[in-house]
Amino acid sequence: MPGEGGLRGRIGRWVEPELFHPFVFGVLTSITCSEFVRGALVYSLLPTYGRTVLGFAVEWTGLAISVHYIVDNVLRVPVGWLIDRLGHRRVLLAGFALAVLSVFLMSRVHTVWAMLLAAGLYGLGVTPMWPAAMAAIGIATPEQKRASFMGYLYIFWLIGVGLGTVLVNFLIDRTYQLAFWVLIAVDVIGFAQAWWLVRQPQAVRRPARTRIARVRYWHGLWRNVREVALLFPGMFAQTFAVASLVPILTLYTRVVLRMAPAVYSTVMVAGGIVAVALLLPAGRLVDRFGPRRFLVPAFLVAGAGLAVYPFYHSLLFTYAFVGVVGICYAFILPAWNTVLDHAIDPDKKGTLWGVFQTVDGLGSAAGPYLGGLLWDAAGPSAPFWLSAGVILTMGVIYMFLPIESVSRRHAARRRRVAAKRRRAAAQ
Repeated sequence: MPGEGGLRGRIGRWVEPELFHPFVFGVLTSITCSEFVRGALVYSLLPTYGRTVLGFAVEWTGLAISVHYIVDNVLRVPVGWLIDRLGHRRVLLAGFALAVLSVFLMSRVHTVWAMLLAAGLYGLGVTPMWPAAMAAIGIATPEQKRASFMGYLYIFWLIGVGLGTVLVNFLIDRTYQLAFWVLIAVDVIGFAQAWWLVRQPQAVRRPARTRIARVRYWHGLWRNVREVALLFPGMFAQTFAVASLVPILTLYTRVVLRMAPAVYSTVMVAGGIVAVALLLPAGRLVDRFGPRRFLVPAFLVAGAGLAVYPFYHSLLFTYAFVGVVGICYAFILPAWNTVLDHAIDPDKKGTLWGVFQTVDGLGSAAGPYLGGLLWDAAGPSAPFWLSAGVILTMGVIYMFLPIESVSRRHAARRRRVAAKRRRAAAQ
């Protein structure tokens, strides 16, 4: 129909059509459901539930959050390999089932050790989510739109985290048990939509490998890991800097800023709206101009904001600070992940994203415990200054680190392999 083409053209100006492929959309909505629950637990529910209901020290609550990150990230490499071998659907379904069980157990614990055990099981449940999402983008979207789709991924992530954090703050004012049941229901919804939508496209199914092919696979995997080794310190540092603030954000707003939970929720929503609104245009700019020119200024500005924030306790400055950080990370997230994605062979997306996210996750695991420890030992401002120092250091290092050379070498090798295959086919 004539009107149909015009409608598709208008939609295509704003949204890439590949987004609505059931496989891609299903994996991205899996991230939304999973991060809704994780955001609610990590940013709001566990810190206050552990401290005010169970009577745990902030240090132990931070340790529980760290345990979930440790399990999540230690297992991302083998889980990424399973995604490459078994497909996304089976692994995602198993993850959601474990997440449901672990959240139920958290709602029933009364000791530190039981909380740590439930947190570890939850880490196992969420392990498949990010390798699956990153691999899906790498194998089912056009390469020239890769940063744009990284932007979409983080939009789906922020929607989940934001909604989870905001909703649970209202729920815990009534009862923590209701909050836990809502989180269980969201994970059940995630299981159902993964069952329905995440069907591995025929074009990306992996053929059975011979012994020689398996040897070549692992050789190529090790080569990819060596090529990106220079990026590992940055992977660790940027997640460590953010994660060190995780267990203290809610407490900081209540103890230092004296904000009500509803006001804190509006602040989080404001920052999320800024980031979500800018992720897609930021991804398109990264696709067009490359990542370096956005990474360096974004890290420097975000680090400077974190350094000065503890000196100002007004609500207006808090909104301004959250807005600035939202703008910075709208550019950082698609830019950095595009650098990594362009360095991965197509048949190793799940495994190598597991490797990268394991390095990322080491920072996420260490950060919450150290942030909580600094709060208890040096005061509420110390975690902010630690995070600021790490992020500013990264901005300076990225001025000189050849972060794009890995992508260029990989692209050149891929072109050589493609040319060799064309010549062989012509003969």
